[in-house]
Amino acid sequence: MRLAASAIIATLALTACSSSEPASENTAQHRDVKSLVAAVTKSVNEKKTYRFSIAPPPTGGGVRAPSSGSVRLGGEVASMDATTTRPVQTGGEAVELRLLSTTKDSAFVKLPADVFGLPADKPWLLLDRRVDDDFTTTLLGFHDVVYQQAVFTSYHLPVIEAGGELRLTAQVGGHTRYSISIDYRKAYDTLTDEGLRTEVKLALDQQIAGSTGEVELDGAGLPVRITISTAFRGGEVVDEARFSDWGGDVRITEPDPAEISSR
Repeated sequence: MRLAASAIIATLALTACSSSEPASENTAQHRDVKSLVAAVTKSVNEKKTYRFSIAPPPTGGGVRAPSSGSVRLGGEVASMDATTTRPVQTGGEAVELRLLSTTKDSAFVKLPADVFGLPADKPWLLLDRRVDDDFTTTLLGFHDVVYQQAVFTSYHLPVIEAGGELRLTAQVGGHTRYSISIDYRKAYDTLTDEGLRTEVKLALDQQIAGSTGEVELDGAGLPVRITISTAFRGGEVVDEARFSDWGGDVRITEPDPAEISSR
């Protein structure tokens, strides 16, 4: 899936581990990023479904639009059904958008009828990646920013595995936190997926050499939080996604054709 260039700038790193006690020697933990990524991927794929939430950081830069929704893994790409609140017009008020995708080539967006004048009974639009106009590119960009954080198995884990180095492991309240430094040049040279290499190069072109990150796992080895932090243009970009309801009853289906407006 082609991700928006803004997504990589907003979500490329993970924040350094917060103050906590070191993990005890009796606690099962991973000694390098390769084993960490392999174990998390296995645990996540066994569950197939989960919910996520993304909140704007209280301070600093990052993705400013709150988002939440569900993900189902499997098939060619993961399916996502998300709701986000953000302005869609320059100088406009924030509105609620529903973003839904089940394939890599397109996504659907449910728009407020009073914003673009859609019929009340046809609030959905199809966004085709082959269509290169500002409207489609902008709305797909909104989708891709959320998707990159929500579907961490498609972006964050491969990049962490390719360019990451485990720095600190800590045990906090039954959870295990892994602090990781990520070298984007190393990731670019190691990755074989051209789409991911292109995304990493976008960061390198912005003079972002690397990042730090924190992955927090529960007692079953499933992610409860991934926090992303990177230095950018004299400031720090911090984004955070939380995950829950692993293995829940999540059904993601495309909108009824009768509810889709024509462009």
